[in-house]
Amino acid sequence: MKKYLSTITLLILLGFISACAKNVSPDTYGACEVGVSSKVIPGVIIGKRAVKVDGDSGVGGVAGAATGATAGSAIGGSPRANIASAIGGAVIGGVAGHAIDKAIHSHKGFEYIIKLKDGATIAITQIQDLQFEINQRVLVIYGAMTRVVPDNTVAHKTPS
Repeated sequence: MKKYLSTITLLILLGFISACAKNVSPDTYGACEVGVSSKVIPGVIIGKRAVKVDGDSGVGGVAGAATGATAGSAIGGSPRANIASAIGGAVIGGVAGHAIDKAIHSHKGFEYIIKLKDGATIAITQIQDLQFEINQRVLVIYGAMTRVVPDNTVAHKTPS
């Protein structure tokens, strides 16, 4: 019975880990961002460097510790042995859960230095879903998450 409880607990906690993951892709919008206007400023990439985006949610260590403690408590023939096994399981599970969480939520990315049309210079880091080159025209979209996208706009005259 305790084996089944441990397995069910593990599956539930892994579900929480994946549910808490923040999407960092510039191509994905949350439901709360749909229909909301965002300020858009054109610019040009003037610098870039590769970076690592550490998306550790912090949930993996806690979930792993809880799962490890539950699984460890089933080991041993006495209450004292069960407690010792639960503590050991919590430590091992916490370390493993943290490592898994970090591996799942870490990404390769780029920090872009952008000269905006108004003359300001900004830096934005995003994962490498979209890659830009030096001197490439881009649009900076400000919202719940600032995004950099290629400038595929067509020049047009504004009505007088």
